[in-house]
Amino acid sequence: MKIFRLFAVATIAVAASACGDLEVVNLNDPDRERAISTPTDVESLISGSFSSWWTSGHYSNVGITMSTMADAHSSSWGNFAMREMSSEPRIAYNNDPSASYAYVTRNTWRDSYRALSGVRDGLIAIEGGVELGLGGADTHRAQTFGTLTQALAMARLANTFDQAFIVDETTSLDDPNALPEMQPYTDVAAAAIAKFDAAISMAGQGSFSIPTTWVGDGGNWDNTRFAQIAHGYKAKAMINVARSEAERAAVNWGAVMTEVNAAHTTDFEMYYDDVNWAWDRLKVHGGANSVWARLDLRFVGPADQSGAYQAWEAESNPELRQPFLVDTDDSRVTTAADPTSDGTYVRYVSAHQFRPERGTYHFSNYSDNRWYPVRLANYVGTNGVFPTKELDFIKAEALFRTGDLAGAAAIINMYRTTNGGLPAVTTAGDQTARCTPRTVSGACGDLWDALKYDKRMEVWHYGYGVEFFDDRGWGDLVSNTPVHFPVPGAELDLLLMDIYTFGGGGEG
Repeated sequence: MKIFRLFAVATIAVAASACGDLEVVNLNDPDRERAISTPTDVESLISGSFSSWWTSGHYSNVGITMSTMADAHSSSWGNFAMREMSSEPRIAYNNDPSASYAYVTRNTWRDSYRALSGVRDGLIAIEGGVELGLGGADTHRAQTFGTLTQALAMARLANTFDQAFIVDETTSLDDPNALPEMQPYTDVAAAAIAKFDAAISMAGQGSFSIPTTWVGDGGNWDNTRFAQIAHGYKAKAMINVARSEAERAAVNWGAVMTEVNAAHTTDFEMYYDDVNWAWDRLKVHGGANSVWARLDLRFVGPADQSGAYQAWEAESNPELRQPFLVDTDDSRVTTAADPTSDGTYVRYVSAHQFRPERGTYHFSNYSDNRWYPVRLANYVGTNGVFPTKELDFIKAEALFRTGDLAGAAAIINMYRTTNGGLPAVTTAGDQTARCTPRTVSGACGDLWDALKYDKRMEVWHYGYGVEFFDDRGWGDLVSNTPVHFPVPGAELDLLLMDIYTFGGGGEG
């Protein structure tokens, strides 16, 4: 990866300084100034960095792993470390560079820095005098877009890893005596927020249009749409970084509501056409493909009215847990209270594809139904990324935490009554005879339980880490699940640092 290659280059440059008489210019290895000296090169570098950010969260990466750790989907296949990291009891993440699934964190780390490195090089070229468009008409657009990409990449690093480098156009990578040091996730998150603020401010200066090919969205982003998207992702960054219930509660929820109120009012969606980069493996191999994945019974279980879910949770030996059918009135899960019917979001599957010797607690008769049509179309179609309903549920949590229970209930009811066909919640939650959700004790859930249940049901697998970041901040991860990941072992090796990890009863 570029940033670590530069670390190595800096070291080599110092060692080679004593042999100046032997220096030979290699014309096949041009420097930055000659490699990206044209406006087309610079604009392509900055605009293409967004696809690197997308890849860091939607290809073969730790986002799929995190979904199993949050019990959003279940799988006993080894791919993406799904089996390892969702095993019970939980184990520590294997951060050995030679581990079979070391690529999941490495890919997220690498592609995030590809995005940051590309933007950095492009912005430095602009600062060096490269103008984009006629008379520099498109320069500000590229700078603004690059700043948003920096914010998105830094937020991903802060939300995923315990520490990371903060890299932008002001970072020195050429002076071996002034190289950056890794910062704790809180500092990386703060840098991301500052970049979101800068991008929002820059969007208010002049006017521009972001081409669809840059962002994969259904239409061009004008200044307004651009700023709205930035406000929305800033709101997510503010809450997703929390590692505990205490950190989540300490979020400035009034400020979060301000960002949500300024965010986008139509869904952010990507369209994959079997050619472009807007592929989304999380939806495919972490959901719609019932051979690869099933909905975890902890995801659908709170809807059950039969008591089977409570019995399943009460079994202290995970190896003795067997799949059960869900008796529910939630039409997102099943229809007509038939446990073997398809719901709006959930598809019933009779056969079990997982190997029983790997743990029947992974088994489930329920698969994804919302992204299933895309799978049937050879994965070509629209992939939701950041729907407005996710913003609604962020606002509902903000209202709940600031004491407006009625306001929170009103937002929850917009979805549970219409999409789920369930009774409206009150400030006490759903206390009807067939209440949804039910807790692990079988009691009717209160408003907080309903908010969490309905958000999980509505925003499942739209974006990277949604369920994991929520469960982490809500205190709902299974005991000993890592709350974040270490810097990938391969990168630690390059930096001559000790390999460390989290989870399984150890730190983090």
